[in-house]
Amino acid sequence: MAASAGTSGSPLGMELASPPTDGITSLNFSPDSGLLLATSWDGGVRVYDADPARDRSSQRQHFATPGPVLDACFAEAGGTAVISGGIAKVVTRHDLMTGAEEVLGSHDAAVKAVAYDDDTGLGISGGWDKTLRAWDPRLPPERRCVARVDLPDKVYSMSINPPSSSANKKIVVAMAGLGIHVYTPLGLTLGGAPEQTRTSTLSHQTRVARCFPDGTGFAVGSVEGRVGWEYFDRSEEAIARQYAFKCHRSKEGGVETIHPVHAIAFHEKLGTFATGGGDGFVNVWDGGNKKRLYQYPRYATSVAALAFNAEGDALAIAASYVGEEGDKPAPADAIFVRAVDAAEVTPKPRS
Repeated sequence: MAASAGTSGSPLGMELASPPTDGITSLNFSPDSGLLLATSWDGGVRVYDADPARDRSSQRQHFATPGPVLDACFAEAGGTAVISGGIAKVVTRHDLMTGAEEVLGSHDAAVKAVAYDDDTGLGISGGWDKTLRAWDPRLPPERRCVARVDLPDKVYSMSINPPSSSANKKIVVAMAGLGIHVYTPLGLTLGGAPEQTRTSTLSHQTRVARCFPDGTGFAVGSVEGRVGWEYFDRSEEAIARQYAFKCHRSKEGGVETIHPVHAIAFHEKLGTFATGGGDGFVNVWDGGNKKRLYQYPRYATSVAALAFNAEGDALAIAASYVGEEGDKPAPADAIFVRAVDAAEVTPKPRS
């Protein structure tokens, strides 16, 4: 188990030892234990203890899978298991207590996104085979796929409301072609009809979609350096409150460069959110008041993934080149965990 070198005094945060070695694809904190989960193109599913307040971190577990892993999430009571998916086309359950691994099922193409619904106990996966599937790990292998939904296009991102908003639980599936489907867990298992079928408010390819902590809507980020703010409510009033804004853009010599928005992470307690882009910056936003609250110092390469912990006092940042400028030398992949000051994430009163 490798310990950190102790770098939380850096403005970038505490850098974790034993990071992924190729293309970090996702970061997620456990809602119960504070463990940090990371996936990558090197086939690794890694679990870290990370406490920037005490300047301590270590890699607790490393599961090596047959191919690049595109996404993973904590699952089951207490976050005692992990569900992952990737290029190998399989959805795998990793038991954090015993170290055992078990394939729950498979897709016909890469698994791009996974989620876990704590209310139903189901793992949900979306693939490049244009399907959405739900898995029940408690059932025998031949019966574990309890739902399969055919979609109009490949899944690019997926998000489910956090447990705090379970009374209004939604699953947002963002696809190629700007399509977005909204499901409820019950609806998914009872035939799979989407509760809503809509088109992104953004006009360019979706990179990421994340649900609001209060269950009222979601944010999407695009390759064109924009974020869209959308509500589940389809009333005229709610639609009028939707908006999009530019971010992660730089200007040099009078020439503007537009960077993709690769990551969005919400502060579950305050409802503010962070975005990470191809420009190497992390920005914190107050979506309700349409304001930027803070910008962290620039990282050496693209910000590929972000995650707040449940308390909102730590933010994990993946500095990992995503290939926006083609094949070129890039800094080594790194994960930083930064202690979050309340002033950086707290909404300011309207002027």
